[in-house]
Amino acid sequence: MATLLEHPHGRGGYPSALVSPKASKVMDSAALQPKEDPVDPVDAWHAALEGYFVPEDDEEHVEEEQVEEELVLLGDADKLSKEQRMVMLKLKEAMQYSRMKLKQVNLSFSGASVYFFTPMRSDGTPLPSSVLKFDTEECVRDELEKTKKYGKLFGLTTPKVKDFQFLSGADPKEPSSVMQIDLCGGIFGLPEFASAPPVQTFASVIEDELQAKERKVDVMPIINEALERRMFYFTMTSRKILQLNLAATYKLVRFVGHGILNRAKEGAKRAEKSPALAAGFQRPADVDDLDPDGRFVEELSGKRQTAKEYFQNFVGYEKLLGEKFERKVVAGLCHNDLHGGNLLLDSQGLVWLIDFATVKDNMHVLMDLTKFLAACLFMYLQDNVDEEHIRSFGKLLVTTPDATTAMPSSLEEAVRGDATATFVLGLLARLRHCMCIYENGDDAPDNDGLPFALAFFSWATRMLSYSEPSLHQKGRALYCAIAGAQRLLWDAGVDVGPEACHWIEQNRMIWEGQKGRRLSTSATSGPQLAFYEFGLEFPRYLAQVGASEAWSTDFLTRERVHVQEHCTTITMKFAGRLQPRFVALPRQAKVLIERLNAVYKSYAPELLELECFYGRVLVIGDSGTGKSMLTKQFFSEVAQHQIHEIHSQAESSTEKDAAAGGVKSGLVPLRIPLVDFSRHLEAEPDFSLEADPVSDLMTEWVKRRHGQDSVP
Repeated sequence: MATLLEHPHGRGGYPSALVSPKASKVMDSAALQPKEDPVDPVDAWHAALEGYFVPEDDEEHVEEEQVEEELVLLGDADKLSKEQRMVMLKLKEAMQYSRMKLKQVNLSFSGASVYFFTPMRSDGTPLPSSVLKFDTEECVRDELEKTKKYGKLFGLTTPKVKDFQFLSGADPKEPSSVMQIDLCGGIFGLPEFASAPPVQTFASVIEDELQAKERKVDVMPIINEALERRMFYFTMTSRKILQLNLAATYKLVRFVGHGILNRAKEGAKRAEKSPALAAGFQRPADVDDLDPDGRFVEELSGKRQTAKEYFQNFVGYEKLLGEKFERKVVAGLCHNDLHGGNLLLDSQGLVWLIDFATVKDNMHVLMDLTKFLAACLFMYLQDNVDEEHIRSFGKLLVTTPDATTAMPSSLEEAVRGDATATFVLGLLARLRHCMCIYENGDDAPDNDGLPFALAFFSWATRMLSYSEPSLHQKGRALYCAIAGAQRLLWDAGVDVGPEACHWIEQNRMIWEGQKGRRLSTSATSGPQLAFYEFGLEFPRYLAQVGASEAWSTDFLTRERVHVQEHCTTITMKFAGRLQPRFVALPRQAKVLIERLNAVYKSYAPELLELECFYGRVLVIGDSGTGKSMLTKQFFSEVAQHQIHEIHSQAESSTEKDAAAGGVKSGLVPLRIPLVDFSRHLEAEPDFSLEADPVSDLMTEWVKRRHGQDSVP
């Protein structure tokens, strides 16, 4: 409501009314009652300074007629049903604005749909976005309870329910109820100044990176934060060891029936609800269209038959699979719909989790991670990659021998030259590392890798029914499904033929070779010093971490900008100097610090002109003065400078030099916000402050920030 203060002197030089700019209506001046106590002029002046509008002396208040603006719905609003549009307009925010834009994000098998919802001012200026989810009243009420109960387990970055509405008299089976979720970008963003979206799905980020020829976003720290840290805590909240029938848990025969054997029947059933839901089964209507010549089955089993014929034989082993795959596994809380569309990234780089409608307890801990991995291979990865590499990855994944061995690094040489395949391999390696962490522990049961292989097979067959994958991607999923089925039958004691035995044993040998090289650090209960080759690890660290720190987000446009290319030269002046105590540095430290001179020469040449400058810089400044940006520039330049040196040396070195071991030393850059140390010590007051290359404060920070195996 507008705040009006009437001055007793009328037009005597002070404002007769002070009107809040936030008022949405003009009030009738005749309805105003004069105040008994006069308004102090000084108070009126201060009120004006605080943002109230001061009318001109000759301005008169005239009642304005309220003109009802025409409702304008933009974007994907045409995808809403009549009932969904009606219930959406009952939302408090929808009643305040006449222009709204919707963008569909997801459509589930149940008929529920998710949209980005952006209200707009009358001039078209967008306001903070939120998420709308349309579902049945029963499901919406259930999700409201689950979001309240489970959302906090992921951390603070779980959007809060902003509003919800139900449509009276609606069919209880129709998705005509809505819940509105506060979106991360809506809380932290400045949408009226944005030229880029205030929030992105992790799916869109990965898709863009898989399509790009050069890496623009380092997704590994995002995966570390989302899956290794936050989802791990979420899942392990109810960790326990349970006896589960994995064949029933992952619904093997049911998904084979849906995605392979009965596609036309299932598609017709879904078409009664929505043509969009039926599209996944109707494209193609017959699974054999994905492999008309039967090459997949012949390559993986040595038999000439169609995929449908192969899986008709597979479901005949339903009873055997149920008996063989009942075992003890690590179980916990499961989100049950973890894909890139439910992981959001805001303009601050924070990871948010949405959609708690499907949360279940006492589920195998790899349910979520395996779905995310399958989504990366069968939904986000397009056809800009050598398919032979992806098939090799698929066969390697289904033959995993345990829950401790890291993804074999021997494949790196095979994919060298294929940037997309190299990125996919790095992605799989990080996801594999997370899975090892989830399935381990002091009380973890013996694990022969079958639980993961079974989960991967299940999601490969299920995604054959999804509407999002292209025919090419579904062909990839079918290939991995056949490979996974061969592994399951092989484990169950079924004769899979000499061809299958050959490639299974061949890939198991690759895993055995990795065991001799380097075990995942999560394989043991206590800290273990893994074997590192510095000459190999150091350039990888510089490239990965240096690229991560080289990019920032423009606070106005939210565009990704490079800290070196998008910077302004400023004048540096010194108003004083510090006199720190003398610290004797060893010769090696002096040599390393001198390497910074090339960086200082580019960014702060004045430092090199000081009489007593030994390479150490203390940057002090108020908030917003650019301290963080300067340190990111130093960090990125140090990393890039050393990478150029390493490549130059490699090009000019002889074979003898290469055999001697390559890089022997280097300056390892770290950019650590001290507040992170403070938070760590608050959480663990007894943590040792002594230097320890295995588990000191700095090492633990690097592991949390860049991943378990990222310490060079």
